[in-house]
Amino acid sequence: MILKRLKQATSECHAALECQLPLLDPYLSRGNYRQLLVRFFGYYAPLETQLLALPWRDEIGFDYIDHYKTPCLKQDLIALGETHASLARLPRCQDLPEVVTLQNMLGCLYVIEGATLGGQIITRHLLANIGLTPESGASFFNGYGDQTGAYWQTFCTMLSDLAERAGGDEEIIATAIRTFETLEQWLFPKI
Repeated sequence: MILKRLKQATSECHAALECQLPLLDPYLSRGNYRQLLVRFFGYYAPLETQLLALPWRDEIGFDYIDHYKTPCLKQDLIALGETHASLARLPRCQDLPEVVTLQNMLGCLYVIEGATLGGQIITRHLLANIGLTPESGASFFNGYGDQTGAYWQTFCTMLSDLAERAGGDEEIIATAIRTFETLEQWLFPKI
């Protein structure tokens, strides 16, 4: 049961990151939200470039191009005042999880795809507190809209099937933990 093991093994990392995110803060400002999106963009853009370059991504039955998050981040940041030129100059995370095996990819995607689950609550909060809709700056957190749960179930089925066939549960789990750790370090650097 890889999914149960992943959830248990990453629960502390997930909770540590979630408690630092100000997304449900009633005092979240548009400017603070924009800065948080800049940080997410700086992490997702290089990570997704790495994921899309993997040679067997098309063979796993989960086309990540359809799930790519960077375009939504770009759309949101442009809606909030960035330009294509300013996006190109934003800092990018250099300390990403290593994603060179199928197991690495599964662990990393577990975190990336799992992050969409709370998006519906966040999207409602962004609308109520700072007036943002998926069209005006909240598309990243909207994820797949009302299809988010169904996409998550499809992803979990694929992950379970591949993990059962390919093995490497420990590597999947280690990469998921590393993904949480590197994301937290990038979003909230210790100075």
